[in-house]
Amino acid sequence: MSTNPTHETLPPCWQALDDVLRAGLSRVLLWGPPGTGKTFGARSLYAPKNGALRVQCVEDMTDAQIFGQWKPEDGTRWTFHEGAVPRAWRRGESRLVFDEIDKAGGEALSSLLLATDSFESCEWQNPETREIVKPGAEFQAIATTNVEPHLLPEALRDRFPIAVQIDEPHPAALARLPEFLREPARALSKADEHERVSLRTFLAIVELMRVHSLDRALEIALPQHRESILEAAAVNALQVKP
Repeated sequence: MSTNPTHETLPPCWQALDDVLRAGLSRVLLWGPPGTGKTFGARSLYAPKNGALRVQCVEDMTDAQIFGQWKPEDGTRWTFHEGAVPRAWRRGESRLVFDEIDKAGGEALSSLLLATDSFESCEWQNPETREIVKPGAEFQAIATTNVEPHLLPEALRDRFPIAVQIDEPHPAALARLPEFLREPARALSKADEHERVSLRTFLAIVELMRVHSLDRALEIALPQHRESILEAAAVNALQVKP
């Protein structure tokens, strides 16, 4: 599998995101089970020239992580240190990724609603300098969540007119695995909730294989799928023999 797949060879979910990002939409929600590469896609695909910053949303998140906070300087005065949002806005053509946006609430939710508003409505004032900061026209906000979009607060869901369900890993992410692990990783990422296995588990197996046999790595990480994956590896070995 190529690490640079064409649009036509991408799985349907990644074709959809490819179409959305190529069209230049600036507010996109990626949702789906853990370990399917939502963050990978949000940070890497069609990234703006000034790159992407990431904000990891957590339940006790505050405005400090989003817009900034006051901190003491030299023990004599306080200065305001800007957070991820104004830093990204100042970079012009950039992207901000809000990971697991469903975890944010309270004060943080209010700040996220401002940070993800439309270009025309977004603005924030630095409390120290009184400078008004706005995002550039090319700024993008992409959010990820493991829950279905309708479970998000209505106002937050409304900030993202396009929601793309990511239900299997991107081929470029699968290409980080040995060939014989790619199909098991793809298939198990799409399994039912109680059988689903994250791509991260397969990447951990690769790490284990640096010092252990494949058999031992599977015994540690995926004992319930050990035999089927060993069979797939054996078939793959036969197919690649000259």
